Amino acid sequence: MKEAGVTDAAVQGPRRTHLVVAAAAGVALGLFAFVADAVAGVVGQILITLTSSGFAWGLAAFLAGRWAATGNRAMAGASALLVTATLFYYLLVLAVSRRWSGGTLEDGSSADLLGLRSVAVMTALWLTGSLVAGPILGKLGHAVRTGAVEPAGSGDKATTSALAAGAGCGLLSGEGWHSVILTPPWQVAVVDAGHAEFLRGVLIGQLIMIVLPIVVLAWLATAHRLWRTMPVLLAAAASSGALSAVLWHLLRTAAHNL
Repeated sequence: MKEAGVTDAAVQGPRRTHLVVAAAAGVALGLFAFVADAVAGVVGQILITLTSSGFAWGLAAFLAGRWAATGNRAMAGASALLVTATLFYYLLVLAVSRRWSGGTLEDGSSADLLGLRSVAVMTALWLTGSLVAGPILGKLGHAVRTGAVEPAGSGDKATTSALAAGAGCGLLSGEGWHSVILTPPWQVAVVDAGHAEFLRGVLIGQLIMIVLPIVVLAWLATAHRLWRTMPVLLAAAASSGALSAVLWHLLRTAAHNL
């Protein structure tokens, strides 16, 4: 019985440490996203892309999974990171910026209730997304590392790692592809001067969300010796990227209809 207790403690300790670190990373991510919202212009759009986009938060969850020692910790840690980031971000919106406070509407009613409802709906929506995307991205990140093989190892593990890397990076690029479809880059050249700066920031953000997942994929392929599996990498990235773009469209549509 004593040995069993020692074993349980040895298992629970690292698990709690992993969750605490993941939650701390979530607090930092939520804070960075909140601060980025206050920056105007092109710089603000770039900062939002790097700190407050599905790509940025998804990448954090993916890397948290890659860092985890086991698959279960990968899923739990990635979920804890995203949930904590979501809660902390909207807590700051609610208590600090008070962007939800809209004064009085034309009919004399208070806009605060509408603002609070919007905050509650968006919090619930992104929490749901965190609980769905967190385990998936965490598991994919973990599979990239544990599926990789040494030169003398089995090719099956390399294929698993390549599938996970391609699928993960494809999912991370989906928001960028969806944004390109909604706001094609060539539209930036024909808008009026009042909106040109904003759309230039949107265009740069689109490029970041498409290019950086490719950079991450190249890094993973190099770090885990996956270049031999290039067809698998590209097929997984392309198919998951298309799926992710469709899911982002559905998510945005749901958010606008709530």
